[in-house]
Amino acid sequence: MNMIVDCNQPLITVYVPTHNRRDLLERALRSILEQTYENLDVIIVDDGSSDSTREFMEQAVQKYDQVSYFRHDSPKGACAARNLALSKARGEFVTGLDDDDEFLPNHIEGLYRSFKGNYSFVAACLLEDNGTIRIERRLDCGEIGLDSLLHYNKVGNQVFTKTNYMLEIGGFDVEFPAFQDYDTWVRLVDRFGPGLKVEQATYVWHTSHEKDRISNFPHKRLNALSMFIDKHQSLMSKNHHDSLAVMRIRMAGEPFPFRALLKRLNRGNWKASVALFLNSNFSRLKTIIDNYRHS
Repeated sequence: MNMIVDCNQPLITVYVPTHNRRDLLERALRSILEQTYENLDVIIVDDGSSDSTREFMEQAVQKYDQVSYFRHDSPKGACAARNLALSKARGEFVTGLDDDDEFLPNHIEGLYRSFKGNYSFVAACLLEDNGTIRIERRLDCGEIGLDSLLHYNKVGNQVFTKTNYMLEIGGFDVEFPAFQDYDTWVRLVDRFGPGLKVEQATYVWHTSHEKDRISNFPHKRLNALSMFIDKHQSLMSKNHHDSLAVMRIRMAGEPFPFRALLKRLNRGNWKASVALFLNSNFSRLKTIIDNYRHS
């Protein structure tokens, strides 16, 4: 399908790695094609799917001129798929979408308009869709520098940035079993300066089918956290180590008594630390509060 686009708009690449999610991929692709920003280079990388993804994408490529399709014959992992997309990207800018999520129509236009040359990236807030309601997750908005980012991933799972920035840092680290996005954002900020998280909640994060998400495999996340600390040791202060220790305790489901709270608490992690303390020791109170907030 031929499209007339504004040639004054820079080309923006949107990549989607996918594996055996043909139906969800169709929703994700549709949300990209319905963007108000039209000058797009859409790259779908099929990481060795065994369902009907290939047939669906071969039809999509014939129908939409801006869509390209690449495939791994056998699964190599999401990071390898993302890196293949980066190597094929034609856009001046690049952003990603998970195959089980979607964009609101103004997502890319809003990020493009928010991007300034002094930022390494721009990120949007999440609009969580749990299958029943949609909840705007406007957290940690504003400028995100390296010191702030090393306490925890304040960015999310996607950024909008310059394609050459991603290529210069070597893309995503395929050795990480989890935290690949967090590791990449840290390297971006370390190399190119602070990022910016804007208040627009236009990335729709679907959580009603959580069984396949990496967050449900804590051993992988714990291993990745150790790798992350080893890799970025030279950038981290004691406070950063304390913040990541809180993260490790939460992922491992370990007790977090008041003395541990006092030991690990600092300005960079106080929200996460207090939340973990309440959840670990006053879970019934937290349930009452959560029920009240959603009533």
